[in-house]
Amino acid sequence: MAVLGIDVSARGGFLRESGRTTPKKDASFRNILDNSMGTNRSDKVPYGYLAKDGVITYNGVTFVCDYEKNAICLGDMSNPKQVLTVPLSGGGSLMVNRSNIGQLSKAIGMFSPEDVNRILRAIALDAKCQQELHEIDEMEGNPDNFTPEDTDTETTGTEDPEEEK
Repeated sequence: MAVLGIDVSARGGFLRESGRTTPKKDASFRNILDNSMGTNRSDKVPYGYLAKDGVITYNGVTFVCDYEKNAICLGDMSNPKQVLTVPLSGGGSLMVNRSNIGQLSKAIGMFSPEDVNRILRAIALDAKCQQELHEIDEMEGNPDNFTPEDTDTETTGTEDPEEEK
């Protein structure tokens, strides 16, 4: 099956040689198919132009492209409670496992200044929330930390006797 009307300058996927259409030698089948259908997968995730076969490697840090969620992912995504999701300025999101935030610092130069700001704010907010959750867990786990001021009930016997008159 020959694809007609698509050339290298228009789509980047097919070459015309003496009346036949042949795939470019350096393009993978998936890229050729996506380009011929007008659905370039690199446009479906943020920073997808850096991706090669669904993987972005920047300064030794590897991001995996999730085309279904329109996201780039760093680390293990199997436990959603451990994943920080940051919406990015150009659409899509960055999903980072909390245990991989140190790796993210090595690749921060890959992101636009606006996205760096979003990422840093999200990490700071997440750290604050995680600290508060940890404090709540400590309070719930240690009944000695309980004080009467922690309840919404009013105490009795502290009324002023002169108010009764």
